[in-house]
Amino acid sequence: MRNIGLILLYTSSVLMFIGGLGDQFISGYLDVHLNFLGNPESSELLTKAERLSILLLHSVGAGLMSTGISMFFLTHFAIRKNRAWAKWTFLIITWMAQGINGYNMFTAGSHFWYPILILVFATIGVFTFKAQEIH
Repeated sequence: MRNIGLILLYTSSVLMFIGGLGDQFISGYLDVHLNFLGNPESSELLTKAERLSILLLHSVGAGLMSTGISMFFLTHFAIRKNRAWAKWTFLIITWMAQGINGYNMFTAGSHFWYPILILVFATIGVFTFKAQEIH
């Protein structure tokens, strides 16, 4: 169970990073964004709002990337060494980042399965990770 837990923890941290990295490559409103806005006519305001929205999306993506790196290092340097605080810190970080991300994606009508997948992997990983006995 220890190895399965570690695999799930590493996987969820890498998926968190990849999700944030993917946000960096979005350069304009997606169809889901336009649907959320009610498919407005093109205008100067829409163009400026689009630029601002993409900048904010890139900022959020960078936060998710740094969260994924933090989760990876927590797993590698603390959870593997049976630090009790590390598992709870990992869960809190994951649920804050992907819980908010998933809720906002759901609200906008986007595909929110990706954040939920990360939450499931992280939660199962933490609870299936068994500390090795130290003799």
